[in-house]
Amino acid sequence: MMMNMAMTHYMELLSLHQPWFLILFMLVPMTLAETILASEIFSLYYQEEGKGTWSSLRHGASIVLAIFFIAVAIFIAVWYVPTIQWRGPLDVIAVYSYLLAVIPAVVILLMEFNLISKNSDTRTKLKKHVIWVFAFVALTHIAMVFGMADPQLAGWTAPQQSMPGGQMMNHDGMSNDMMNHGGMSHDTMNHGDMHQHMMNQQQSMHMNQGGQGGMNGNNADSCPMNQADQDQNQHKNS
Repeated sequence: MMMNMAMTHYMELLSLHQPWFLILFMLVPMTLAETILASEIFSLYYQEEGKGTWSSLRHGASIVLAIFFIAVAIFIAVWYVPTIQWRGPLDVIAVYSYLLAVIPAVVILLMEFNLISKNSDTRTKLKKHVIWVFAFVALTHIAMVFGMADPQLAGWTAPQQSMPGGQMMNHDGMSNDMMNHGGMSHDTMNHGDMHQHMMNQQQSMHMNQGGQGGMNGNNADSCPMNQADQDQNQHKNS
């Protein structure tokens, strides 16, 4: 029997208010993180010191990413997580991997404001920065991979809902059952039309039989009258 695919809460979150949540929670963080990585690679390649073009881009993108993702993580933790009924380990890994990415985001923000690693030289600080950005990217990609998986693969089973007549229905297969129910209603309507057509035919047959019976009765009543006329004519002739 084919198993209906279920979604993790990570994917459900991205599917809400399409396409805005997808843009806010996936596109924006990934774009900023990849911009930071690219600028750091070019900074190391050109051996920039201080305020070069790529260093300035990295600095600005890092601050925007850190502040933005901290706000996103607080929003999800306060507004979304309390409403979750977990769907197995894959669901937990997906959601909490995404939330744990706030740790490297905070570290990146502190580094950009020289609150940590302020005594390190520029190249050492850049290497540490790269490590924390990679940690951010790794956690968000773990959330993406596990979030796209079916939670039933890890042993979670969808809750069953009782239907009239004692039948059980899978919550995730509700839409398919509703479609099938629509098909059943259509078949029921066709059956009703056939039944009405048969009733009309039977009524027509009864009406035809009644008409034939009346004609036969009239013929039977006219026979004695014809016989009496014949007897009267014979009497006159005689």
